[in-house]
Amino acid sequence: MLSFARATLASSASLWRGTSTSRLGKRPQQRLHLYDIEGCPYCKLVREAITELDLDIVIYPCPKGGIRFRNSAIKIGGKEQFPYLIDPNTSISLYESFDIISYLFRYYGKGHLPKRWRRRYTNTITSMVSSAVRFGSGMYHKPSKSPAMMLELYSFESSPYSRPVKELLCELEIPYVLHNVGKNQPLDYVPPVIRNRLFPFYNVKGKNRKGLMARAGTMMVPYLVDPNTGVEMFESDDICKYLLKQYAV
Repeated sequence: MLSFARATLASSASLWRGTSTSRLGKRPQQRLHLYDIEGCPYCKLVREAITELDLDIVIYPCPKGGIRFRNSAIKIGGKEQFPYLIDPNTSISLYESFDIISYLFRYYGKGHLPKRWRRRYTNTITSMVSSAVRFGSGMYHKPSKSPAMMLELYSFESSPYSRPVKELLCELEIPYVLHNVGKNQPLDYVPPVIRNRLFPFYNVKGKNRKGLMARAGTMMVPYLVDPNTGVEMFESDDICKYLLKQYAV
């Protein structure tokens, strides 16, 4: 309960960016790659923009002390700096959160950076406060076994339920495909239990939201898919327990 309260406070501190989708532009044919630290406020800003742009992305966790992807990121990009984005669709790679966000909206949004994303100082401060609330979760490496096949996670950045799962995935250095399911209509903001009872006509919109509904039968996050074991599951606490049992050393 305390962890959820802190996760909610963290989302509030960042003004709930990374909740809904915006006007979208062209869709990438190949998934983008992000070398990322879940507890880093600069990485968080990029993930918020990725939710807003409804993009699928491959996350390579690079926690402090990590050995699995940090060296690869340094070898490819030449710096020990995060976030680091690689777009195989354009062969462009970028550091610096503001540069990455500007690039993403230019190529996969409507061609310009929305006004709310031009408030560089305000966005950075609120993201720093949000990360500080989590007391270093998602920052430091924990020993783990590497999965043979990449996991998948349905989520959106501001979800307080998803945050502990993504923090643990980062700490365990488990790479995964992030399927963003940002909200895109008013009924998406109604809790699933209430929505299913009072609004039987509700239909999901968006590729990933439809995909999750078809796969799991309901629209709720986080939802983890592990092709290594055939496990697919909801519930943040259950997912974290599963990850620790399956991959932690």
